[in-house]
Amino acid sequence: MQLLQTAFSLPVQDPQRTQRFYSRVFGADACTLEQDTVSLQLPGVTVFFIEHESFNKMLKPAQIEADFATEKFTSMLSATVMTRDEAYACLKAAAEAGGTPCGQAVPYAWGMAAYFKDPDQHLWEILWRDPRYRD
Repeated sequence: MQLLQTAFSLPVQDPQRTQRFYSRVFGADACTLEQDTVSLQLPGVTVFFIEHESFNKMLKPAQIEADFATEKFTSMLSATVMTRDEAYACLKAAAEAGGTPCGQAVPYAWGMAAYFKDPDQHLWEILWRDPRYRD
């Protein structure tokens, strides 16, 4: 089997707010808004943020409904950046755009990990891998 594309879809309350948020965090060229869907193009994956009612219409054939994240997370989106400074800049941009930082950045021998929630409470992990580190 050869996969042609990888994508995730998540419900959001306000697509315009979501588009503004992700444009500030990952850059305007990575984020587009069409009707009620925000497309975030990241290397190797697309994340679709779809307005809640439209998301539920899409789920109707599966006979389930979308729910928003709670304090008990069942999933997390992760992105790796090139430098430690980019990781901190991403966290700063997320906070300034209405996201919520989660705890402190965690240093590891291989680099660092830091976390934030977007305005709809989707959890992100931002990773930086020290290029000097070898497995």
